[in-house]
Amino acid sequence: MKTQLCRLSSLLVLAALLACHPSSKFNQGQDYSEKIVDRAHVNRDLLAPGPYAFDESLYSEAAVIDHDVLPFPPYDWPEVLTDIRGKLYLPQGTGPFPLLVFLHGNHPTCGMVIAGNNPRIDAASDFTLSGECPEGMIEAPSYLGYEYSARHLASWGYAVVSINANRGITGREGYDFWDSRLVYARGALVLKHLIKLRQWSSTGQNQALANTQIDIKNKFDFEEVGLMGHSRGGEGVRYAYNIFQKAGAESIWKKELPNLKIKGIFEIAPVDFGTGEQPLKVEAIGTAWTVLIAGCDRDVSNFMGTNPYGRMLIAQDSFPKAIFTVWGANHNFFNTEWQVSDAPHTCFGNQRPLWNTHAEQVPAPYSQMAPNALSGVKGSEAQQAFAKGLMFSFFKSNVGKFVDLTLLHSFDPQYALPQLLNDVSPTSREFILLNDSLLVAKPGKGVTTPLQIGDIYWQSLDTKLKADLPLLQEFWNRYALDNGYSQLNVQLTPDSFTREALMLDAAPLLTEQFVDIPFEKLIDASAYWTIDVSLASRSGCYSYPETACAPDYSDVEIDVALVQEDGSSSAFVHLTDYIKLQNYHNNFFELAATEPIANGQNSFNLEFSYVPLLFTTARFELSDFAMPNLKLKALRLKFPAGKAVALAVDELRLVKRSANLIAH
Repeated sequence: MKTQLCRLSSLLVLAALLACHPSSKFNQGQDYSEKIVDRAHVNRDLLAPGPYAFDESLYSEAAVIDHDVLPFPPYDWPEVLTDIRGKLYLPQGTGPFPLLVFLHGNHPTCGMVIAGNNPRIDAASDFTLSGECPEGMIEAPSYLGYEYSARHLASWGYAVVSINANRGITGREGYDFWDSRLVYARGALVLKHLIKLRQWSSTGQNQALANTQIDIKNKFDFEEVGLMGHSRGGEGVRYAYNIFQKAGAESIWKKELPNLKIKGIFEIAPVDFGTGEQPLKVEAIGTAWTVLIAGCDRDVSNFMGTNPYGRMLIAQDSFPKAIFTVWGANHNFFNTEWQVSDAPHTCFGNQRPLWNTHAEQVPAPYSQMAPNALSGVKGSEAQQAFAKGLMFSFFKSNVGKFVDLTLLHSFDPQYALPQLLNDVSPTSREFILLNDSLLVAKPGKGVTTPLQIGDIYWQSLDTKLKADLPLLQEFWNRYALDNGYSQLNVQLTPDSFTREALMLDAAPLLTEQFVDIPFEKLIDASAYWTIDVSLASRSGCYSYPETACAPDYSDVEIDVALVQEDGSSSAFVHLTDYIKLQNYHNNFFELAATEPIANGQNSFNLEFSYVPLLFTTARFELSDFAMPNLKLKALRLKFPAGKAVALAVDELRLVKRSANLIAH
């Protein structure tokens, strides 16, 4: 997907807003004779091939006008054709096999192949409407970009279909008042492919397959279906799920797919645009859901794909939800066919890019067409390893008649990440099973004015953002004065979504200080296993020049305890024995767009997006606190002297020990 986030010219460099945070690895120094972070999953090989041989085949049907996918256009705009094309990866055997559907994102549909071991330059979208590319260019096969995962999952007994959404959809926009980013259309296209697959499977018809030797009769289990989407494809598959769930009994979807059950949705660096003039945004209520966020994403750089998680926190379904962040990953290189980085070979903070950034640019004139194209660099094996391992973990633990629930440990911070992935890059993980938990505190809710406890300021995230906007305006006032701009007006995009987190801020503390976060009521925790706390770190610095920014806030040293009924404190545990708070975005805002002010020379409106905090779930076993009494009334945080505080605290939940979370 290519968002339309305009960037200012080099005169208004976004990097001027950002300060660095150091990366940190998982704490290998912990004495694991005491179980704090469980290592039951650490030696798991998520990349090992499965026992199934499998067949592959392209499939296609002629392009047609399909009003289920693209409805009647408004006014006198021409009709647009779409088609059913893709690739099937089918295990050998009698089946039926659980079915996975992959959907790529928005991308040019035509590319130019250049000599040598160089990336293809995708720079036109003629194919979208005409079905042909300009002379010297080929159709960009975005749908083949997840073959590394499709083949892996096929070897484990999954039938995988990767959809080609180029015709009529990819590389163009829709209608402003209805489906401007063609998100609904993408979801409907997924369901149309499922209808075709069901028809072919029930009859054994295989004429649409390039390899007609493949027997597809009764090979797909439509009661065990999983969806994966990347970028706009991420929201597209989420929309497919909601279109089907909300459809009436007389709809084409329910008539043609009577037994469809979508058991899981996995999204990679997705968008969250919604559809319509008042955008309708959708969730994944009633199914498992995970989003994989690229920490060095410079396309969907405002991490909007995390928004559904925050909206789903009010749900009470029985399915796991997770956010998994890979620091140093860019947006494009999860797809092997998107061969030019969206990031300009640097990352926010001091993330280490997970691709070769040292190669030279491709030769002219291609370097002018794609400034980020590097000779010999076509992707990132490290990013693909993460995606491959996580997709295997997700689908194998949620989709199919014989799931392996221990693979949920890949997303659960209670368990150390498998070493082969942990060695690649720092990560952050947020995880929840809502029906196994009890919300005991949402500390940012109802906090409307800042409070001060000792030297620590206590305020809601929304209050913090409102306080930072004038500082951001002052930053740009000074920038404008130094760079010849007459006016720079700062405003926040209206669709910025924030969670009801509590922000704790302080300059370096002179003395050790405590903060108690009260529970909503006294709780008997004897039936519970862990207390889960959603935490993130970000300070916000708007000093000009940026060299005057406050000290680094990422070195978070916090001790955690529980407060018992009589006000006494349990034993303290060290937060860093459980999680590392990774955050490379010092500020809360990203420059999203700019436009000249009418009749104003060198005067601009600057529109900023809120960059969501990437929380990590700290999961503390109650037994770690060595308490004789499990009647609890607060969480206690202890901050050391000499350290600055920049901590966001969202929900606190007590969690029961369930079959989904037990190591085998």
